[in-house]
Amino acid sequence: MANVSMPTNDATPDDAGPTRSSSEEKDNLTPQQSRRKAQNRAAQRAFRERKERHVKDLETKLTNLQHQSVTLNGENERLRRELAKIATENEILRATSGSASNGPTPFLEEPDELVGPLGFVPTDVPTKGRSPASSVASGMDLSSKYAHFSTLKTLTVDDETGEPMMGSGATWDYIQAHELFRKGLVDVGDVCERLKKMARCDGQGPIFLESDIRQAIAESAVAGGRDELI
Repeated sequence: MANVSMPTNDATPDDAGPTRSSSEEKDNLTPQQSRRKAQNRAAQRAFRERKERHVKDLETKLTNLQHQSVTLNGENERLRRELAKIATENEILRATSGSASNGPTPFLEEPDELVGPLGFVPTDVPTKGRSPASSVASGMDLSSKYAHFSTLKTLTVDDETGEPMMGSGATWDYIQAHELFRKGLVDVGDVCERLKKMARCDGQGPIFLESDIRQAIAESAVAGGRDELI
């Protein structure tokens, strides 16, 4: 039998496709292609840098806005407290101006006399039944006792009992410093209505006994369904 030669599949080096390295590809690029490729890389790098800067700018703006928001919220809260204080003082004056005039000492008609602050001097306290020395000591004790109030408007004492008496400004400070008020358990409008029946007048404006203020606060809390004690 004749031997049949089978064709081989061995490929010669000339038949295999050569593997090109990156350096060879770069060498094979035309100057125009190389320039375009470099421009593309530069454009991509510039785009990434712009994107990073934009993100950083946004983060900085967000931080600034957050700080401004905190500052504005604090300022708004301060203004709300100030407005509430002024509104309450005005409400106390409106609620008591009519009833206090029915007391033993009527209001003076001059507007300045109605709202002007009373400068308290210990020697001005009536000395009925007391010596001048005891009056001065009583005034000093009174001032130190209420030194924690932010304003001491129209702070004096009753000439018969020696009990502290307060004008509208000091009354508001007293209400605001009370524990029931700080807990949000006091209806200021209801307190004003109750104080309206207890107001007195010293010729400068409505004044209230400290015990009457405490009583009005307690009764307002009880009327609102609260059973907290003073």
